[in-house]
Amino acid sequence: MKLFLITILAVVSCYSQNYLKEKYVKNDIQNSNNVNTYRVYKIDSINSFYLIYAKRQDTLYKIVSQKARLTNCEIIQVNKQYPFILHSRLASRKIGNSPILPGLVNCFYYGDSTSICLEKSIYDLHSADNIKGLCFLKDYKRIGAQ
Repeated sequence: MKLFLITILAVVSCYSQNYLKEKYVKNDIQNSNNVNTYRVYKIDSINSFYLIYAKRQDTLYKIVSQKARLTNCEIIQVNKQYPFILHSRLASRKIGNSPILPGLVNCFYYGDSTSICLEKSIYDLHSADNIKGLCFLKDYKRIGAQ
C-alpha cells in the first residue's frame, strides 16, 4: 500500500512539474518575443522597491521595480494598460542544469535585505525593461527590435 501511494505521488508530482515547466517556459518565450499589453490592478511597495501587479489574459504578474525619482515621465497607474517588456526571475535560475520550478523557491532577495515572495496565483517575479521606478518608459526600444 505504501509503495502504491508513493508511486501515485511521484507520478502526480512529475506531471505537475512538467506542466508548470512548459507553462512558464512558454510564457517567458512569449514575453521575450512579443510586446504584450498588461492591465495594472495594484501597486504596492516594500523598502526601496515597487511591486506592480498586472494581469494579461488569465495570468497574474508581480513586477519588481527599484524606486527611482524621474521627472517628465508617464506614471504607471492602476486600471490602465501598458505594453511591458517582462523578464522572468525564475526562467534564468537553475540548480545545476535543471531550472528552478515554482514551489522550490518562494522568496527572492533584492538589495541587501528586501525579501519579495511569490503569492497565491502568482508563480514568478518579473522585471521590466521599460519600467524605472513607477515610470513607464514608452520610448524604450528593445535591443534588436525594428
